[in-house]
Amino acid sequence: MKNSSVVPYVALHFAIFLFGSAGVLSKVLAVSSLLLVFGRTLFASLSLIPLLLVQREFSFRAVPKTVILCGALLAVHWLSFFAAMKVAPVTYGLMGFASFPLFVTWLEPWLFKEKRDGKDWYAALAVVIGMAVMVSDTGGGDIANVAAQSPLTGLLLGIFSGFSFALLVLANRWQGGHIAPFRLAFLQNSVATLTLLPFVLVNGGLSQISANAWWGLALMGVVFTAISHGLFMYSLRHVSTRFASLMTSLEPVYGIAIAYLVLHETPNLRALIGCAIVISATVAVSYWHGKAQ
Repeated sequence: MKNSSVVPYVALHFAIFLFGSAGVLSKVLAVSSLLLVFGRTLFASLSLIPLLLVQREFSFRAVPKTVILCGALLAVHWLSFFAAMKVAPVTYGLMGFASFPLFVTWLEPWLFKEKRDGKDWYAALAVVIGMAVMVSDTGGGDIANVAAQSPLTGLLLGIFSGFSFALLVLANRWQGGHIAPFRLAFLQNSVATLTLLPFVLVNGGLSQISANAWWGLALMGVVFTAISHGLFMYSLRHVSTRFASLMTSLEPVYGIAIAYLVLHETPNLRALIGCAIVISATVAVSYWHGKAQ
């Protein structure tokens, strides 16, 4: 670990709780995935400006190209993540996303010239088996009280979301810790907003968003994006990437529990077994690599 203080670990844990809750909130908001991500990043950027002014960190000078890359990756990650939430029960999108520590484990040695562990093969196989179990029975009874949706599509979109998030985490490691975490969150969300703006203007729909939906987008942007993203970036300054991956395995646990309480989505036994296999594999691979550091 890079820092013995408990603060970075509390910040990481709270950020992950907010990440898991965001998927459930997206199911409640009656807007498209595109408008959801655009509104989220827009309000996140705006809410961070006062804080940056107080900290004297509000500046667009000397912005590394990697920040622009990370902003674009952030937009892609959230678009695929919320698309998964829209087309399938929360469980499937979250479990697809939960594969991201495996992508980190596979890509990190290649990008940073580090030794690869043979156990990665077993973890990859376990994740594939777990996800196969999850979608092995996607008939009408796989999720109670949920209209017919597409679990497989949600799972695949979740996996892509996990892959893009792994690239985002590794890109943040690559650029180092020379940018303050909340300034970094502001810059990345601003880039994501600008990236999505042309598509929003072409697609339209802004005028059709209800007042309640705007309040929901503001909540999503301020609490579930600006605060959570800033806390996550802060934690990465003090804990290893792989430890963060290990802790992020808790996100689907939070998300599934909140979906059960709020949306009354009840996964069946096969979905729960698949979840357990995927989470166990990602926890194990993160633990192995954490011990090796």
